[in-house]
Amino acid sequence: MASRPASSGKVIVFATVTAKPGKADELEKLLQPAIANANSSAEPGTLTYRCARHGEEFRLFEEYESASAIKHHQTQEAYKKLGKSGLAAGVKVEFFQEIPKL
Repeated sequence: MASRPASSGKVIVFATVTAKPGKADELEKLLQPAIANANSSAEPGTLTYRCARHGEEFRLFEEYESASAIKHHQTQEAYKKLGKSGLAAGVKVEFFQEIPKL
């Protein structure tokens, strides 16, 4: 696990976002456009972008073809709105490099 993506190859991201008390439904509504955008042609380097929720905690599984694809994802308006919303009490992001297939 790393605190930033590897410089080459496919990158896997596990993110945990905890909503502020009473703000989980609002956060989910902001996540929905980000999920839709990540899974569209607007982000061709995003291979997988999935989100699950349990109470006030959201888990995201993201797969990118490269570190530059993550940077592109972070330039998207839906992503920026999430960051500016102030709805998250905490965010933890972990980067992994995929083990190549034999």
